[in-house]
Amino acid sequence: MRVLAWDIGTSAVKAAVLDVASAQPVSEVLRRPLTLQQEGEAATLDPEEIWSALVQVTRPLAERFVVEGIGMCCLTPGWLLLDNSDKPLTPVITHLDRRSRPLARQVWESYGEAFLQDTGNKPLPGGLSGIACGYLLQAQPLLRARVGRFVHLNGWLCLRLTGETAFDFGNACFTGLFDYRQRRWSPRWCRELGIEAAWLSDVADGRTTIGGLKKWAADEFGLPAGVPVKLGVADTSAAVLAAQMQVGDLLHVVGTTQVLATLVEQPRPGLDHLTRMLGVGSAFLHVAHNPVGGVALAWVYRLCFRDQSAEVFYTMTLAEAWHRSTNVVLDPPYLGGDRLAIEPAQAGFRNLQLSTDRLDLLSAVLHAMHQQHYRALAALQVGQSFRRVFLTGGGAEVIRSLFQEYRQEQVILLEEGSLRGVAKLFAKDAE
Repeated sequence: MRVLAWDIGTSAVKAAVLDVASAQPVSEVLRRPLTLQQEGEAATLDPEEIWSALVQVTRPLAERFVVEGIGMCCLTPGWLLLDNSDKPLTPVITHLDRRSRPLARQVWESYGEAFLQDTGNKPLPGGLSGIACGYLLQAQPLLRARVGRFVHLNGWLCLRLTGETAFDFGNACFTGLFDYRQRRWSPRWCRELGIEAAWLSDVADGRTTIGGLKKWAADEFGLPAGVPVKLGVADTSAAVLAAQMQVGDLLHVVGTTQVLATLVEQPRPGLDHLTRMLGVGSAFLHVAHNPVGGVALAWVYRLCFRDQSAEVFYTMTLAEAWHRSTNVVLDPPYLGGDRLAIEPAQAGFRNLQLSTDRLDLLSAVLHAMHQQHYRALAALQVGQSFRRVFLTGGGAEVIRSLFQEYRQEQVILLEEGSLRGVAKLFAKDAE
């Protein structure tokens, strides 16, 4: 069985035709960049640009391959409001958007532990879409009367492709409106955040076939009408599926930010990690964040090493800085912010002197990244010894080359993990 897989992120969409049995691409992986609109603490994507990019990466594949299904994984949370005709009222508001800090702060101060235990997470301004939506409705009160639906990105794409929509269980956990213990929308938190229950669709397994591809959409993508469309899951969940992870394994996603995730037998909400369902089956994840990620290295590169090619910087220069002895320290070590905090986090360098070299700054960033890695591991609440470690993302090779503990046999490089994980949504269909 061959299927079309989409991976929609904050910076690009990717597409490939996958063989379901092997979860490997049988086509090239096509990529189209997206424009993240950032102004102040806003961070949004144009839904029409996402749609257009998906058309552009899909049509060349549709001309060469016969596909028997469409599946997707998406940045999470990425959400938008629709009117009663299902037209977007807002852009896609991403997890990088922090405008809702005032409401997040108010919810935490007022309800704190109750919100954490009911929803599994703190009221994070970027991490929970219900917080961001509640704040937007407060800031734009006239918008409320026009709202017909509140959807996450995969739900919107399914709606446009098939006329049907849902939340997968993982995305539902990223709203702050879902009682993960009862597996249902929470009347209390919908009411407190000002979200109408009627705006929310049903919650379903990410493997659900949500419907068949409508003719007008099929014509636009160059695909046959009626091709079954899967609901899909978050991008991290898809990587977990690709790795066929089990309890005792670790997923380390290395990109602009660094995400660490592990399956847990019993979910335990905490202040320093996310607790959510995988989105497929009944499994749960603990997810932690390293606030010194690829975006920090890119910043140092632009600031201090523009005379070098990216290849030289990310190979030779990083290795030289890693082994450099320096007194310079990145403290506080939040060069890239803290996705698990309500308040903004800022970084600083200590022990700077007139003799400080650019390699000292880079060395300080790299060693802070390493230290924060162990902080993130501790936050997962599962110990720091793992049966297998799966490394995926654009910076996976860099991290493996630098971290001594990642040069062991049980560390597995997972290429295009999120994209390949989409094939697992079809595994039962192919049996």
